[in-house]
Amino acid sequence: MIPELPLTFVQSLERRLMTSTAVATSPFTGTEQVQDWGGEWWDYAIEIARTNGRNARILSAFFAALGGLRGRFLFRDPTIKQPGSVLAPNVTGGAQVGGTLVTGGWPLSSTPLFAGDFFSLGTDTATRLYQLTADVVTNGAGAATLAFVPRLRTSPTGGDTLEIAAPGVLLRLTAPVPTRIGRADTFLFTLAAREAL
Repeated sequence: MIPELPLTFVQSLERRLMTSTAVATSPFTGTEQVQDWGGEWWDYAIEIARTNGRNARILSAFFAALGGLRGRFLFRDPTIKQPGSVLAPNVTGGAQVGGTLVTGGWPLSSTPLFAGDFFSLGTDTATRLYQLTADVVTNGAGAATLAFVPRLRTSPTGGDTLEIAAPGVLLRLTAPVPTRIGRADTFLFTLAAREAL
């Protein structure tokens, strides 16, 4: 079972979509050549609010139990606020790849999500986070083709459910988490993590 970071303690975060690309610039003409190696992943920098007492020790134990770079944890980004508790969209058909996904189970003839909103696919160690790059516009049958980043890494199975209300991402620390302890037994944690692929 993958542990989940307690959201109540998150004070601020920075989220970045990273891509494995390189740019070569000609020293003679200034023209650029871009190499795209296809890799894409999420990077996070998370600051935990000042915590004390029992809650501080619970967080300290959470990070210690990860074992540094060995462990993985599920993170439900608290900045993602969107309707979804009544939505139950799912993947329509298998063998889909790339940055689009045919889905069904949406409200009929509507726009339930917009560009910039998020969803996740998969559970436990297969949880992956995606951001929409275009509005979700459904037809009269409740079907819609989603456009998003990053691209699918594996083909989902037909019928797989999209998590809309509380999308998650599977993360791995990129460095051990320091525990800063101040006056009155206050703890401060800052962590850097990337998507665990």
